[in-house]
Amino acid sequence: MSTRGRSVSPQSRDVDVDMDKQSDTKPDAKVVVITNLTRNVVETHLQAIFGFYGEVVKIELPTYAKSGQNKGKASLEYVDAASAHTAVSHMNGGQLDGAALKVELTDSPLRTRART
Repeated sequence: MSTRGRSVSPQSRDVDVDMDKQSDTKPDAKVVVITNLTRNVVETHLQAIFGFYGEVVKIELPTYAKSGQNKGKASLEYVDAASAHTAVSHMNGGQLDGAALKVELTDSPLRTRART
C-alpha cells in the first residue's frame, strides 16, 4: 500500500438562484425583449406562449421585406409589470422551436408605427 494521501475533492457550491433577481432591477418595466428566435416563429406563436403569463397588449416582430421571415428578435408589451416579470423569470433560457431564448426586461415603451 502507498503511504501517499489522497487529495480532497473540491466542494461543490449548491447555491439557490433567485429567479426574480433580474426583475428587481426594473420594477415598473412592462416590455419584454426576446432574442434568438428561429426564422419560422410568428406573432401567433409568441401570443400563445407569452400570453400564458398575462395579457399581451402589443407585439413587435420585425420581418424581412422579401422573405417575410422574422429577424430573430421580438418585443412584447404586457398590461402590467408583474406579468412581464413572470414571463422573464420563466422564459429566459427556455426553448422555442429548438432555440434557447434570451428574454429581458426593458423600460423603453414599444413605438406606435405611423402608416403612410
